[in-house]
Amino acid sequence: MDIFHVKIFATSFCVTTNHILKFGKNLKSGKSKFWNFLKIPKMRLSNEEEKCLLFEYEHEKSKPSDKSRKFVNANRLFYTLFIVSVLVFVGLYAAVSWHDNGISNYFSTVNDSKLVTNDSETYRTSEMEISENSTIIPKFTTSESVSTTPIPFKDDCSLPVFDPWDETVKPFLIDSDHTKYCDRSWKPYTELKNGTWRIVQEKPGMSCKARCHHFPDLTSSIEISDWFEPGPTDCEFLEAACWEKGVFSEKEVYGYIHTQMPPSKRENLEKPKIQKSEHPDVFVFILDSISTNSAKRSLPKTLEHFKSKHGAIDFPFLSQVGARSQMNAFALFFGKQVENGTIKGGKPLVADWAEEEYCKKYLDDKPNIFRDFGDAGYTTAHIDDWYMQTLTCNPICLGFEHYYTNHTFYPFTYINEYSGIKKTRESLMGGDLCRESYHGAIDYFDQFAEAYSDRPMFALQWFVMLSHEKLTSAERGDAPILAWFERNFELFDNAFVILTSDHGFRGGTSDYYQTEIGAFEKHTPFLQISVPKKYRDNGILEVMRENAGRLQSHYDTRATILDILKVVYNFSLALPTSKLQPIFQYQPSSNFTDRSTLKIPDEKGNSYLRHQPSTPRNCEHLPIPQQYCLCKSKSTNMMNVDGLADRLGNALLKHIEDELVRMNLSSLCHSFKVTEVLSLDLHGDSDGSKSMYHISVKTNHPAHFDAVITEDKETGKMEFNEIERLDRYGTTANCSEPIHFTHLCYCKN
Repeated sequence: MDIFHVKIFATSFCVTTNHILKFGKNLKSGKSKFWNFLKIPKMRLSNEEEKCLLFEYEHEKSKPSDKSRKFVNANRLFYTLFIVSVLVFVGLYAAVSWHDNGISNYFSTVNDSKLVTNDSETYRTSEMEISENSTIIPKFTTSESVSTTPIPFKDDCSLPVFDPWDETVKPFLIDSDHTKYCDRSWKPYTELKNGTWRIVQEKPGMSCKARCHHFPDLTSSIEISDWFEPGPTDCEFLEAACWEKGVFSEKEVYGYIHTQMPPSKRENLEKPKIQKSEHPDVFVFILDSISTNSAKRSLPKTLEHFKSKHGAIDFPFLSQVGARSQMNAFALFFGKQVENGTIKGGKPLVADWAEEEYCKKYLDDKPNIFRDFGDAGYTTAHIDDWYMQTLTCNPICLGFEHYYTNHTFYPFTYINEYSGIKKTRESLMGGDLCRESYHGAIDYFDQFAEAYSDRPMFALQWFVMLSHEKLTSAERGDAPILAWFERNFELFDNAFVILTSDHGFRGGTSDYYQTEIGAFEKHTPFLQISVPKKYRDNGILEVMRENAGRLQSHYDTRATILDILKVVYNFSLALPTSKLQPIFQYQPSSNFTDRSTLKIPDEKGNSYLRHQPSTPRNCEHLPIPQQYCLCKSKSTNMMNVDGLADRLGNALLKHIEDELVRMNLSSLCHSFKVTEVLSLDLHGDSDGSKSMYHISVKTNHPAHFDAVITEDKETGKMEFNEIERLDRYGTTANCSEPIHFTHLCYCKN
């Protein structure tokens, strides 16, 4: 409420109260008649009162009453009018406050202009920023309440731009398509369609049967049925197999995993409480280990289709916030930092959850994106084509104890890697049959989308195997993924589609990371987003392009997903006989037209669908560990400084050895020795008391470690950020799994 409204209400309250008090005084002295008071305009006002605003009242004359009851009624009327005037004043005050600033500001005790000191830096809090030490109060706004004029940004962050086909990267683009010579004309011998499985290719001497694989719960033992002949089946995951008679026994010649959406599962779902017209589908497709440039090199046809047909916006400056897939997944789907680090400038970035919290305990009671969508009325699916489940287990954490989505691809991956017959487990290796696990995941998604086309859907699909191993691995997926997008054109054109990655490519050679583009691609996960066709002309694409030019992180992608999803209902102001009315906070409440800045309580990011805060988006302000931040800073090559590379290299390996001892793994893992320090840079933004070095070290056994070391100039004390292992270590760390899996281990046996 501004000063004008304050004066209006204060003056009105002053006049009304003054007249009521005069009225009571005159009634008691017998100098006034009831009907004379009601005709306020005829009263003579004092000079002071003439400065106040007057309200003219009209009333019919009251019938005369006997004198004995006159003063009793007058006293009652006096108190009644006084109380009514106070209530009217408060009501009008609240109404104008809500209209001007939103209901949260009316009850807020946070002063927008208050200065909050946080450690060594001072911030001015506003509607766009609240300090970490302040109580976060939701800010509910309408699209009209905040100016949508873009704010000129002073991010103080130099973001490098590389040509994906830069000459320095070409020597590393080696063809790695192991499906190049597979038989693309091959067709399955069996099919599962409309609840019935059948043999579609009969061969002399070949017999085929099938069996169901089912997990009653995520942590229960798998239940496998007996083999049965072709016919009706209600199972979601069916393994079909064929044998031919051999000299001594039957020989496996075929194995295939079929999937379907069982009608019984759909029938058990509640009727959707939200409508698709107001709550569009949301699909998140994650391509593991692919950088923004690598995606443009490997998936040119898919990305051209995504941009030209669906208006996708490219976000080339997305920074990861953790070393491995799981760390970044927790940021994206739980909103939690699970890796300690240091922000540029020396401020500690303390993990929200320690390993004991996110790994040693089940996650069912933790707020997560799947529960958010399920509670909102969406039908949900999690489709990860790796048995270890990248988001949660990866590889020895507990993950979820119970099912957390309506559908999960987990049984498929278990059949593929464990419970299927040998031919079944070999059928998705991309060899003779051209088929890989991501093909099965795509088929499963299509079945999910068709089965629940009448209700809002949320699907998270994680393609682990396609692009994880080689820099050019994803090239073989361009044609199949393009065909998938074309096949689902209408579905994707009316949905929010987020095509992204967890981190950049981490399995390259040391020579690749010695190039500028290689070092950059290591920490730049890919991200492109399309919005439903009906929202593309309301300013949403313009603000997304604006944000695409700034530094972003997985926390901002998460905030965008929440902005798409959430509707907060106003319980206190809804009438008993009416439906609850949504408060104008998240996008569904404004039909996706609100561009005003929104601070989501307890979240670290800001939605791409709105103007982001004018707070500088750089490595000093965003929750991004300094070794992953993309802002280019001045650095000095320190390789020629006598003894420095050896000293820091040995210090790094000593720290790794100490970590292995701490985890009780020293008896299982080799000790490392430096064979070569590949690079050593001093970062120019180090403050006066500390020096910050980026070092890359090759060791015996072999291994390739990359780390940021901060050294105190006075005491010599060193701090180590999360250490990355850049070589493809495969199974060399597996011996650590029973105790504490770590990529820092190179197993002795």
